Amino acid sequence: MDVKQWLLRAYRIDQQIQSKNEQIEMWETLAQKVTSDPSALPGGGGGYSSRVETYCIKIADAQTEIERQRDELITVRREIEEAINKVQNVTARLLLEQRYLLCKGWEDIADFMGYCVEYVKRDIHRQALRAIREIIAP
Repeated sequence: MDVKQWLLRAYRIDQQIQSKNEQIEMWETLAQKVTSDPSALPGGGGGYSSRVETYCIKIADAQTEIERQRDELITVRREIEEAINKVQNVTARLLLEQRYLLCKGWEDIADFMGYCVEYVKRDIHRQALRAIREIIAP
């Protein structure tokens, strides 16, 4: 696996959790619409309970998946954090923490570190990825 992809695993899991939360919000909204006016449904609300039940099942399934993904996120973040903490160069370690644990953008990282964006992306990031590569695949 590419080093950047290895480091981005936590970010990707977090994105999946956010997506599931958005889906839950959508299904809750749909369920509320159905429950607020069941007579507005075709047939006067005859499919009311099956629709609400379907939304409730989807919500429960998504919540179960979120819990599984949160457990995975904790494990992956811990693994990434342990690798980052082994990086000897403080500047490289700081960049890795900002980018892959805090998920900050390049401009924010450069401002925080007091360097220009290009130097952070090109030089420090390259050096940091090299250091992580040596740690995770000696």
